[in-house]
Amino acid sequence: MKSNFSGSGWRNSVCRRREAGGRTGCRILPTVYYSLLTAYCILQLTSCSTPYFKNDYEDNSPTSGKLKVFYDEGLELHVKNQTFTFMSHYPNAKVELTSISENEAVQALYNDSCKLIFISRLLNENEKKVFQSKDLTPDYSGVAKSGVALITNVNTQIDSLTYPQVIDLLTKPFVCKDSISNNTKLSVLIDKKNSAVMHYLLDSILGGKPFSANCNLLGSSLESINYVAKNKNTIAFIDFAWLSDVDDSITKANKGKIKILKVGGSKGSVCELPNQTSFKLNTYPFTRTIYVIRRSGEFTLGKGFQTFVAGPNGQTSFLKQGLLPTKQQERSIQVNMEPAKRN
Repeated sequence: MKSNFSGSGWRNSVCRRREAGGRTGCRILPTVYYSLLTAYCILQLTSCSTPYFKNDYEDNSPTSGKLKVFYDEGLELHVKNQTFTFMSHYPNAKVELTSISENEAVQALYNDSCKLIFISRLLNENEKKVFQSKDLTPDYSGVAKSGVALITNVNTQIDSLTYPQVIDLLTKPFVCKDSISNNTKLSVLIDKKNSAVMHYLLDSILGGKPFSANCNLLGSSLESINYVAKNKNTIAFIDFAWLSDVDDSITKANKGKIKILKVGGSKGSVCELPNQTSFKLNTYPFTRTIYVIRRSGEFTLGKGFQTFVAGPNGQTSFLKQGLLPTKQQERSIQVNMEPAKRN
């Protein structure tokens, strides 16, 4: 008897005739049943493997999803390096970066335009009150030490400035003795309008006093570096983070063109260069801490990124790129005091 069914699902079905007790019956082998059972199992396995998190901006985990991060322009090289390293460790995490001024970054965090920011200060009291008005208590971690660096052309005949000289340089037309005792008039560049460096100089160094007409604002730190590389007797104030990594292309491109000035402390201490040692000993007068500030304490991708940057991997990256990490890995050294055995 030929089967009236056709198609791949029925191809192996056989209609068998059997005679038992004078009756004739027809039975189809359960191929269809097994096919349906297999499809059901696959469906169940697929649904079980569906991630708990949607992996978007709002519903994510510490190692997957999407995250918007705003940062001050002076920290660009280090923020990009930390982000690249984090996403290399966690391929399901997508971190989107936006360079912005320090105050704008805080405002963006408040407006929920981003979940995490990198800046070189903590929130001030007014900013804390504004966040509290929304029942928000931002979480933060100090992750590295940097500083404001004074750079100039290698042909400028000055290698160091005292703290009072820096104040004079910023507040009035400034003339000082160069290394061969000639009077040298210096002009000043500030990296960018409303930058973290500009606000730090106005608020923390000058105590609210205005800049003199001798100070000029450019459009970015890179513009300041490029201008100084071509013009002597000009001093630019930028974040040291731009030049901390000796292996970075910017540092290499300007080797032999610019130099960093030593600066003395406010109490007449020895002039120091910004570096990991002077940051650690707190002997460089313009040392600052880099903070990661998160909008809330929720267990999200922002938490994962913050923990990564403040953890061993992130801290090692800062160390290798010339900044001082706030946490150093402990090193255990065992010294054998027993005398060496003679043969």
